[in-house]
Amino acid sequence: MNKKLARLLSVVLHPVLMPAYVLYFLLHHSTYFAYTTSGAEKFDLYSIILLNTLFLPVLISYFLIQRGFIHSFEMERREERMVPFISNALLMVVAYYLMRERMLPRVFQLLVLGAAASVVIAVIINLKWKISIHMIGMGGIIGTFFGLSTFMLVDLRIPILVCILISGLLGTARLSLGAHRPFQIYSGFLVGFFCEYLILSI
Repeated sequence: MNKKLARLLSVVLHPVLMPAYVLYFLLHHSTYFAYTTSGAEKFDLYSIILLNTLFLPVLISYFLIQRGFIHSFEMERREERMVPFISNALLMVVAYYLMRERMLPRVFQLLVLGAAASVVIAVIINLKWKISIHMIGMGGIIGTFFGLSTFMLVDLRIPILVCILISGLLGTARLSLGAHRPFQIYSGFLVGFFCEYLILSI
């Protein structure tokens, strides 16, 4: 794959963007969630998700870059990933409790909990081995859609097929950039997929 395209895909499909993508899709392209979630609930969901899974993680990473703890947002070295991963997991747990406090729809609480679980597993694996956090993100999206299709009977066949295609492109991009080996790609996808799918089964 062309290096420029690979880098573009890695930025556009960065893990911190995945929760926002899923939230936007579910609230605007799925009839069930679009019509059963009130305007006030949508505002609360966007506020909590964007703050805790995008803005604050980016801000923390920027601070760490400025302090020299990490070299870039890509965090290519395994050792650089511990603090950002742990802080991201904690922020997701905070997002989960904020959603519970505001009594927002349970499915969104579970989605955030699944994302937090996948990051915690990534932290544990990262102690000894580098796993693809990009593919954890894509696996999480597909696991979410499979879970909603299986347990809530939401018809997401087309989005699932599109996301599988995008997942293949992203995996190829990460390989072409030399960021990961194939097994790190596959294992990342499986971690993300099963964390979301299994938690939605609760």
